[in-house]
Amino acid sequence: MSIKKLENSSDHAMVAEEVKILTNLLNESIRQLSGDVIFNKIQDLIKISAQKDYDALEEQIASLTNQEMIVVARYFATLPLLVNISEDVELASEVNLLNNTDQDYLGKLEDTIDLVSQKENASEILKHVNVVPVLTAHPTQVQRKTVLELTDQIHGLLRSYREVKNGTINQAEWTEKLRAYIEILMQTDIIRSHKLQVSNEITNVLAYYPKALIPAITKFTARYQELAKKHNLNLSGATPITMGMWIGGDRDGNPYVTAETLKLSATLQSQVIFEYYIKQLNKLYRTISMSTSYMKPSSAVEKLSDLSNDDSPFRTNEPYRRAFYYIESRLLHTEYTLLGTADKNSFVKKRDLENLDKIPVYKNPQDFKADLITIKESLEEDHDQAVVRSFFTELLEAIDIFGFHLATIDMRQDSSVNEACVAELLKSAGICDDYSDLPEKDKVKVLLNELNNDPRNLHANNKPKSELLQKELNIYKTARQLKDCIGEDVIKQHIISHTESVSDLLEQAIMLKEYDLLNNQGARI
Repeated sequence: MSIKKLENSSDHAMVAEEVKILTNLLNESIRQLSGDVIFNKIQDLIKISAQKDYDALEEQIASLTNQEMIVVARYFATLPLLVNISEDVELASEVNLLNNTDQDYLGKLEDTIDLVSQKENASEILKHVNVVPVLTAHPTQVQRKTVLELTDQIHGLLRSYREVKNGTINQAEWTEKLRAYIEILMQTDIIRSHKLQVSNEITNVLAYYPKALIPAITKFTARYQELAKKHNLNLSGATPITMGMWIGGDRDGNPYVTAETLKLSATLQSQVIFEYYIKQLNKLYRTISMSTSYMKPSSAVEKLSDLSNDDSPFRTNEPYRRAFYYIESRLLHTEYTLLGTADKNSFVKKRDLENLDKIPVYKNPQDFKADLITIKESLEEDHDQAVVRSFFTELLEAIDIFGFHLATIDMRQDSSVNEACVAELLKSAGICDDYSDLPEKDKVKVLLNELNNDPRNLHANNKPKSELLQKELNIYKTARQLKDCIGEDVIKQHIISHTESVSDLLEQAIMLKEYDLLNNQGARI
């Protein structure tokens, strides 16, 4: 039996209908913004292109003025963008339909887990699956945040098109709003006129997390575990998808990546996930309003409630809300301790925010999760499983996936830079004056001796250091500080570009050793 591909099962008629609407609105916008002359020239180009008369097409394009060329280029850049949005909407709609009606399609998660579950070591296989999408800021992959927000608005309108068709949404109002966004898009710079700074790249990429990546990955993980459970496979704590990050850590060929940008990347990432946790706790605080007049919480929840500073008389009989108040106070103190900031959207009262130092911090994400598990178990004991499934699952999964770090930053540097830095360190420490001139065998011998027999940090002397070496040392020092502060998962690996020999690997080890990120017992990166 053949299984259909998603691309072949989309509602092509619906896409064609939407594309016709989008094209008409784009044409009307062009005519209104640029006039009939340029509109007619665009239509001529479309007709000539359809006829595949490329000589005539080239001649027509050559006759355009510079200003006309700009309008034409914007038209033919915007139209496929709008078509892609429509196709994305219909593909997502089709996935939801097939999942909700239990139909098969190629790549369906349920079918994959059914297949793997037949293996003897199914639990081990599924437990250790870990796909790590790594976000970069390659110039060809970065759209302006403004354009992303505009396309998201158009995406949302197209998602509601079926309701427009059946009359539950006013068609004239819907069309007018869609027209407005297309007109704005046509008059908005799609690409930047100024080069992005590393800090801009970081904030641009992180914008994807709150609305898309965090909810999608947590939902996928919960579904992954739920499907495995049907086969009596316990995958609690499994993280089939975690995120990676190159921005701020990849300094190979990028002189603008420094210790400061590495710290900025890690700090901003951490802020994003703390803001997400605070938002979820706010939701739980507003939602879990059960009163002791109708239920009895566990003694562990009562202890959390007693620790709370929430002294509102309206909360006297609401132990869960008081417990969430205490948990959020702890989380805010943790954020402030790690990052020097505390989320302003918290429900914790201002006077308590000023006295956070009286509240213990969470030592790690699992410490935070343990308090939430206390509430979860109490609700389950009181037969509130629907409440747990609806409001707790996403947050608990997110803690396992994103911790306090959000995404693991990959560090990267060229092997030639490592060699230059190690050569300088060895010379300044009086170990080897001509390291770079040594044959490979002798390089390895020197490096192994340093790693196995010399506990010193070679940079720990008062001798002046080159700008390159000092910059690299600052980066490793910052990496050590970030791991000590935010957690081990914030940085887990260092990539060496142009690795061609054993000494290239050992030189990296020497650099890690300088700030005790590596010793005889193991490596932290």
